Amino acid sequence: MEFVYLADHPQFLSQLSEWHHAEWGYIRPGDTVEERLKRLEAECGHLGIPTTIIAVENGELLGSVMLLEEDMDTHKELSPWLASLYVSPQRRRQGIGAALVRRLIHEAHTLGIKRLYLYTPSEERFYNNLGWSLLERTQYAGKPAVIMAYDLAMAPT
Repeated sequence: MEFVYLADHPQFLSQLSEWHHAEWGYIRPGDTVEERLKRLEAECGHLGIPTTIIAVENGELLGSVMLLEEDMDTHKELSPWLASLYVSPQRRRQGIGAALVRRLIHEAHTLGIKRLYLYTPSEERFYNNLGWSLLERTQYAGKPAVIMAYDLAMAPT
């Protein structure tokens, strides 16, 4: 498995847009896969914000994670964000998600970022096990969610 920038592998844009839309389409009612694809194209980058990193093995897309300036319109004061961690359903529970998170933390550290944020409606335990701490319990897009933080100054590189 290797971690690469989505910007260098545009052949995966369509598949990733479909995955993300199926997983998080409820956040933007009325959104389409095509609109999501356009946003995803704009969120590709190299060692910056925004960046999308993908996991690939033998030419197969396994998952993605993003570094974004903002991810919750209700918490614009927090930045930057780990967002859109996604692993293909048939490849889950194999450590790919945790590896993607660690890869993004490394990217953020390289950029001099001191603190990352994320929100999740359902994976608090997963992130807690990776060293993330709870900031707030809230509601977002009609669902309970938690906002978590990761202090890079405390993390091994």
